[in-house]
Amino acid sequence: MKTPQALAIVMALLTSACSSVDDSVSAAIGNAVREKHAQEIRIAALTDFEWEKVYLFGPYAPRAHICEVLGVEARQCERIVPFESMDDGVMSLAFVSGTQVVRYARHSRLNGDFTPVANRQPILASEAVFKVVPSGLAQDGRPWVKLVPKAI
Repeated sequence: MKTPQALAIVMALLTSACSSVDDSVSAAIGNAVREKHAQEIRIAALTDFEWEKVYLFGPYAPRAHICEVLGVEARQCERIVPFESMDDGVMSLAFVSGTQVVRYARHSRLNGDFTPVANRQPILASEAVFKVVPSGLAQDGRPWVKLVPKAI
């Protein structure tokens, strides 16, 4: 009787592991914007993987829309885009090399607010430079920082 339960637990863990969400990019951005006297961030300097361009998707962006923009086939969509933002505080970053999505990351807006999302997308790695603009406090009292595209 314990075997089916153990199997169910193992399957649940494996399923969740296959659709793990990367928050490390968001954490790196957050650390950079909170550095003393931070005036700008270069996303390429904050990542430890190769990419050519990044797409920013605001809160509540539907997975189907994201996959359409990224050119991901419907049958691969859930694997490539493992989550949808379901609240105001979370957005998504999709890093692309060639035609391949190399990283899809959840980004907490408390780590730097990219909204409103730039109309001109994708953003090339060399141009993914943002001004750090302090913008008051979040509801919980933490500093709120806007990340504004810097003209290159």
